[in-house]
Amino acid sequence: MKSVEPTLEKIEDYSGKESKEKRMTIWIVILSGLLLGAVYGIINANSSVSDDLGVSHTTGMYKH
Repeated sequence: MKSVEPTLEKIEDYSGKESKEKRMTIWIVILSGLLLGAVYGIINANSSVSDDLGVSHTTGMYKH
């Protein structure tokens, strides 16, 4: 019975022999993740709502 699994030497990614297309795809995925994380962080930081009710401690009334 013949083995159907390739050896390490026959895999194109072995020993740093990956194609430029695969290398570019990896960079695109990494940069996309960083970009999405930055956009999410900016939106999250700028969309916070203040929970202050504006109550004056001296009179106990709301400020407008």
